Formats: sequence, structure tokens, C-alpha cells
Amino acid sequence: MFNDAAPARSGRTPTGLSATGRRSTWLEKASPLRILSWPGLLGLACQALALLGCQGSVQSAKTEDEARAMVPVPICVQRLPRSAAPGAVISLSPAEYWSLILPSFEVGQGTIDPSAPDCSGRASLDGLSPKGVNSITVDPAQVVIAPGADGMKVVWLQSHPLTDQTRAGLLALTRQRDSYLEVYAVGVHRGRPSDIRFSLERMGTRIVISATEEECQGAGEARRCAATSSVYLMGTGALTHAAVYPTDRTLEAAAPGKTSSAEYRFSASAEYRSDAIRLTEHLSVRNKGQGEIRASDLERAFRLEKGKLVASGESLWTKTLKELGVRE
Repeated sequence: MFNDAAPARSGRTPTGLSATGRRSTWLEKASPLRILSWPGLLGLACQALALLGCQGSVQSAKTEDEARAMVPVPICVQRLPRSAAPGAVISLSPAEYWSLILPSFEVGQGTIDPSAPDCSGRASLDGLSPKGVNSITVDPAQVVIAPGADGMKVVWLQSHPLTDQTRAGLLALTRQRDSYLEVYAVGVHRGRPSDIRFSLERMGTRIVISATEEECQGAGEARRCAATSSVYLMGTGALTHAAVYPTDRTLEAAAPGKTSSAEYRFSASAEYRSDAIRLTEHLSVRNKGQGEIRASDLERAFRLEKGKLVASGESLWTKTLKELGVRE
């Protein structure tokens, strides 16, 4: 005859029974926290909620940091010379852009002091004029204003003629608010005003200005262009010229050892990434009456290293000119 209490002599508690002799509940069997009192459980719950609150604060701070990185901090803020109706944005005249960005601009005389600071306090134009020159005449109409995303505008004030076709002057990244103008970065651009096209790009959170000059001749199938892109990196309120590369070229030349000439057509496209500008280059060689006789492709990059753009190698167009023995 079996005795249900016999195993108790060995010091063990029968399965399903608590140490007090009562049968264990399902919560005591299943939960590893069964030895804690309800106040202890409440304390753990409060700690867990506090931890979740801290994680939420960290995530919120991270989001705010990312937002600040996407929106640059202005280096100068200038009140607009006139106000607009509520909800409207006034259209600034070219002369007003000169006055806001270059405070030394004299409207009546049409002059600036190239040695004077811009609105941010930087002597951006100081190196464009000989030492000692403190007044030059400018044409207020000589300005390029290129709109971009988020209300931003690239403004190029062409103060210094270099040749009959090229000029130099202050390059600024701006955004107009209801009653004031924000300037985020300034630099100097040199180029042909008639052929320039500015655009805003992003490399991750970094804002980049691309300046493309394109000169074309002919029409239809006979249209041929020469285009070059320059890249300005933005950092600590400055626009730094960081890279230049060809995007479109055409050349009629004879290959070494050949008597007949061929047409060499080059094109390149750019993809902006957080760590590099990826370039895809293509070269097509055509003979009259024979069509394409040769084609080449090359992928290279300008990698972002310590705030500078470093080329991974020569352009396919540069290599082609060396092969042909031609200087551009």
C-alpha cells in the first residue's frame, strides 16, 4: 500500500505542491519571478518604463541632430529692405541682392569696396583686386540667381571681369524668409555667365553646389557641345571649389597611324552619394559612312576624404587626348 506523503521524508516537495503543502498555482510554475512580491514587480515595471523613456529621449535627440544637419546654420541674416503682405514673399531686385550680401555696395554710384567684408564679415573678394583698391564699378544686372530645393537659391554676383566672356565674383547660398534673407555659405566662382547653370546636390547631409558650363554649336544632328562641371563643397560657412570634370566633348581627329579622321564623342553622368560622386563615362568613335567603330566605358569617382574630393583616376577623355596626342 502506497503512502502519498512518503517522499517528504527525503526533504523534497511533491510535484505540484508548494513548500507549505498547498498545490502550486500556474503563475508560480511558469514565471521565474514567482519569488518576488507584488511591490517588487511594480518596481521592475517602473524601471522598465523609465528605461523606455530614456530610449525615447535618445531617439528624439538623434532625430533633432539629423534635422539640424540637413538644415544649415546661416552665417548672416539680413532684414529685407521692404515688407510684403502677410503670407507673401517679395521679389528681390538684382541691386537688392548686391546690397544684402555685399554691404559695401553703393546703389547710387554702382560701386563696391572689394576689400570690405561681406555680410558674414569675411573678406571674400579681397584677392580679386590689386592691393589698395577700395572701390570698383559693378553692373547690378550682372547677377545669376538659380533656385533650388526648400526655397534655397544660388546667387552669383559678377563683380570682376576677367576676359570678354568670363567673370569672377561672390557665390552665395541663400534662402529668403518672410522678412529677412539668410546666407549659409559664400565663395568665389569664375566662369562664363552666358553658359552657366547652377544646381544643388546632396552628399548625405552635406550640401553641394554644381556649376555646369555648356557651350554648343550647330542644330539637330549636327549639334555639338562642350560642357564642364565644377563642384563646390559647403563647410563652416565657406563654398570651396573641390572638383572639376568634363561632361560633354566632341573632337574630330585621326588616330595615330591613320590618315582618315574620326569623330570622338564623350559624355559623363554623375551620381551623388554620401561618400563620393560616382561618374559613368562613355566614349564613342565614329567614321563617316561606317558608323561607330569603337566604344569605351569607364567608372570612376571623386571620394570624400577629410572634407576634400579626391579623384580615383584620370577621366576617359583625358586618356583619349593623350592617346591622340592632342592638347585641349
